[in-house]
Amino acid sequence: MVKPASPWPAVLLLYAAGLMAAAQLGKLSALAPVFTPALGLTLAGAAWAISLLEVGGATLGAVAGLLAQRWGLRRTLQGGLVALALAGLGSATAQGQASLLGWRLLEAAGYLSVTVTAPVLIARLSLAAGAHTQMLAMTLWSTFVPVGLALGASGAAAAALPLGWRGALLAGGVLAAVLAVAMRWRWPAAAEAAADAADAEREAAHRAESHHAEDSAAFHAATRRAARPGMAAWCLALGFGLFALFEVGLLGLLPTLLVEQAGLSAAAAGQWTGVASLAAVGGSGIAALLQRHAVPARWPALLALALPAVLLWGIFRPAPDAAWAVGLAIACNLLGGVFASYAFAMLPRVAPRPAQLVRVNGLITQCGASGSLLGPPLMAAGVAWGGWTGAAALGVLITLPALPLAWRAFRGR
Repeated sequence: MVKPASPWPAVLLLYAAGLMAAAQLGKLSALAPVFTPALGLTLAGAAWAISLLEVGGATLGAVAGLLAQRWGLRRTLQGGLVALALAGLGSATAQGQASLLGWRLLEAAGYLSVTVTAPVLIARLSLAAGAHTQMLAMTLWSTFVPVGLALGASGAAAAALPLGWRGALLAGGVLAAVLAVAMRWRWPAAAEAAADAADAEREAAHRAESHHAEDSAAFHAATRRAARPGMAAWCLALGFGLFALFEVGLLGLLPTLLVEQAGLSAAAAGQWTGVASLAAVGGSGIAALLQRHAVPARWPALLALALPAVLLWGIFRPAPDAAWAVGLAIACNLLGGVFASYAFAMLPRVAPRPAQLVRVNGLITQCGASGSLLGPPLMAAGVAWGGWTGAAALGVLITLPALPLAWRAFRGR
């Protein structure tokens, strides 16, 4: 057996790939006021360009996981980074809506390639150093969206000042290309060898324990069945999708609430929304601390899922106090970071075999992306139906089915 090496160089490299992918969520939002008039886009056209990144995950997440397993996880990841680089370079030359959307589609493919492979590789590589290391590594991964989104938005806005919006997009493409080269040449081969050896040992043990080991056809059929997501995995994925619907819906409507109801300027509302989003990182730190002290996952995860639905009534109401609304939004996202961390830490537990891990991660990606797409329009429909308190009521309706799903996913784990 290959002597285990420290997985952290590989984990941090993979986390950087996740940050690069998530940065694509924030960069066009930050640059929209500049490129929209420059390209002659309507507001709807700019919105399509921004949201298109999640379409691939919402429609093809589960399928992408299976294809990545067939093509090779690291190869798919590297291909995704190359796609992000090419899309960044290409979108800097866009002359209209059609070309911008075309490059955004390539960017969506790169984003999906990274998000369906990086957490699986992190889970595999970190397990060689022990279950506790794996849990911490997956907790780190759970922060990639808020951190990457914030870095993408702030970085694109800062780069656009001296370089213009095209220069900002070009710089993003160059950074993705540098990361793709680093992934190719600085990959810790020793950590991957240890993970491969551990996977081989687990598969050999499974085959030895199978009652049908002597019957190759029966064994392979049983292996295919075992690779399918189980009930706990489905509950985790669906619960995470409902969580994403609530969380992204809250963040999507928060700037409008703060401007129209709390009296803040658009700039201040955007800044405080960014602070609220980054609060999820603090929640991940709390989850890591609880895991370090071996606190059972179920109750912290359930409380982190349920409490934001209560706090939402203090945010989504007519004429809220600005400081009160912002503080509660930060608390909601702090709790959201706790739940997201536990959800990703549970991924290797509900999918202990390598083939399961890829499929379940693809399923979680698809459910999370679907929730992210549906969250803002559904919450906006709640406002149209019953005012701001209607959105709070909708948040409760979203949370209620998520709780039993999370209860089942975290049962006895």
